Amino acid sequence: MRLPIKVATAVRARKLIPAQARVLVALSGGPDSVALLRVLVELSKKRDLGFGVLAAHLNHRLRGPAAERDAKFCRALCKKLGVDYVEARCDTKALAKQLRRSIEESGRLARQAFLRHAALMKGCTQIAVAHHADDRIETVLYRLCRGTGLAGLEGIGWSSPLPTDVPDEVPGFLVWIEKGKPIDEPFVPRGTPMPEGLVRPLLGVMREEIVAYLKAKRQNYCTDETNFDTRIPRNALRRLVLPVLEQKVHPGTRSALWRLAEEAEFHAERRAWNRGWLDAIAAVGTRGYLALPVPKVGSPPGAEELADVINLLKTLWKNRGLAATAKHLQQLQGLFGPSGVQRQIHLPGHVVAERADGFVQIRRG
Repeated sequence: MRLPIKVATAVRARKLIPAQARVLVALSGGPDSVALLRVLVELSKKRDLGFGVLAAHLNHRLRGPAAERDAKFCRALCKKLGVDYVEARCDTKALAKQLRRSIEESGRLARQAFLRHAALMKGCTQIAVAHHADDRIETVLYRLCRGTGLAGLEGIGWSSPLPTDVPDEVPGFLVWIEKGKPIDEPFVPRGTPMPEGLVRPLLGVMREEIVAYLKAKRQNYCTDETNFDTRIPRNALRRLVLPVLEQKVHPGTRSALWRLAEEAEFHAERRAWNRGWLDAIAAVGTRGYLALPVPKVGSPPGAEELADVINLLKTLWKNRGLAATAKHLQQLQGLFGPSGVQRQIHLPGHVVAERADGFVQIRRG
């Protein structure tokens, strides 16, 4: 059972799901989302994780009886696993006509509106989606074929903010379901905090690993016949192009594309961290303290960088007593590490450094 171990390692290393969080799994009934639900239920019992798991299913009403079968399957699976479950359906064709957009785009917008409302209704802090390594690989190749720039090489990331481009008309097309029957739209109290964003715990796992995990668990799942239609560009890449590249060009094609996406995301996150670092330094004069962001990936800032920051604060605050020995710099670096949550150290000159909420704050004590 390597799959739960790989996912647990990614969740911990990348801080995808905080302890005691509530995670809403986007459950389609297909193998990827079923595996994601079962793995997260298993990991939720780990003492250092201890998050809650819920599930949500949207019926797009595009595949007739097969779509109803999927919804029924998801209901039964969640009942079997003891997972709180939310369901809705959407007339996607009518929505597409209203929005004057494609059915695929309208379905995406309906899912976003549904998952956002379901997460709010259930007080979830994250929404987990079942994109895996093959999805990431196919996305990178698809974008390369269409002429992407450097940003497009990131493909699908481990986490992302909630989309904000959902038109106001979309929620009105959602019909909420309970025990197979329509109900009124669930009430969400005003002021309920928005979920922090989307997470993809399966992004380091290949499709074949997912299928092997489900087989070992003797867990059945639903099959979407449209995934076999090679008239759809992504299906053509998956079923026709990638196999040829592996057989005729290089057997490590998939791994190479995945590493390319991982490296591109790493550099994008480090660039974002560097911008946050500079913004924090620029805001010292107005805030009166320094709030340095903790990097999501890579090593903590180096001792020389931190020494420069201390010297800058010494000048800005006209604090002759502020200094940092090698020991102080080592302690500062520790605040940026995974174990630095809610820790505090004291620097000379009555200055305090403390880790809180993804930042290291340095202030006059």
